Amino acid sequence: MKPKFLVILDQAIKEGVLCGYKKASEHNENPSKEHICETIEECVLGSLYEHFELELVHKLWASDGFTK
Repeated sequence: MKPKFLVILDQAIKEGVLCGYKKASEHNENPSKEHICETIEECVLGSLYEHFELELVHKLWASDGFTK
């Protein structure tokens, strides 16, 4: 059995974005764009850590798709 890597990655990113957006506006009705982006980034990384091994997350983050 082989996992569907892109499906799991897509799900983890979507979960992180949704969580980050909700968390950014949790205690602030009008958060700055910078705060929203930072919170989403933190939550996406957290979600990736939940679904993938630490080494793989670091490789993904360092690749072109995740550079800042």
